[in-house]
Amino acid sequence: MRLRTQGIALLLLLTPALGLAQAYRWVDEKGKVHYTQTPPPKGDYGVVAPPPPSPGRSPNVEELSDYAGSLGGSKPADPQQAATDKARKQAEREARCANARQRSAYMKDDGRYYVPDAKGDRSYLSSKQIDQHRADARAAIDQNCN
Repeated sequence: MRLRTQGIALLLLLTPALGLAQAYRWVDEKGKVHYTQTPPPKGDYGVVAPPPPSPGRSPNVEELSDYAGSLGGSKPADPQQAATDKARKQAEREARCANARQRSAYMKDDGRYYVPDAKGDRSYLSSKQIDQHRADARAAIDQNCN
């Protein structure tokens, strides 16, 4: 039992390292597309861009622009890749929309709102700050929701 637990722990520790490997895309003589961790022995190949930020958290604007820049700004040659990119962008936009709607709904009443300060204590917002948060949420809804 202990050996099994150690094996699982070792596997979990090595899993992130597998994600850091370089990936290559190439097409063989028959026109079949291959993805490998080593470039082909002969012929042309391309380096696959890093994956987008994980969906478990909201990426910030800098991360998204860095990822977009790593793609080279050109349209993918593969129609399936284009469809995948479009679906990913739509999912990110829907997540931003849901987040903005949730913030807007939370800020509807005239209660007291606070944000944690650097020490972790509550710093209550003024009515002007609350109005600004509400305006930001409305702008995000206008920008991300259909």
